Amino acid sequence: MSIKLRKKHLFLLLLCLLIIFGFFTFFGDQGILHLLRLQKELGRIKEENSKIEEENRKLKEEVRRLQYEKRYLEEIARKELGMVKEGEIIYQFDLPSSHKESAK
Repeated sequence: MSIKLRKKHLFLLLLCLLIIFGFFTFFGDQGILHLLRLQKELGRIKEENSKIEEENRKLKEEVRRLQYEKRYLEEIARKELGMVKEGEIIYQFDLPSSHKESAK
């Protein structure tokens, strides 16, 4: 074999190895594309985490208020359960039928 032919074979072999190496670098199980997908998923999970932490903070604050603030507990009982204090008088007014339809 001539030296020129040997160099050509060596060049083709190196080129094939480089292509295979490049393929695995980008598309392999731990390649760049996999890394980019993982980073995107990490960002989504962090965002979801911060939303859940904010919701937790609000719930803890509500629990604290329900435990220690009598007025807040009373307000919730009035709004959600329709409770009234002893001796209070409640006035309820029915809207005329024309107002009922426009209120919907």
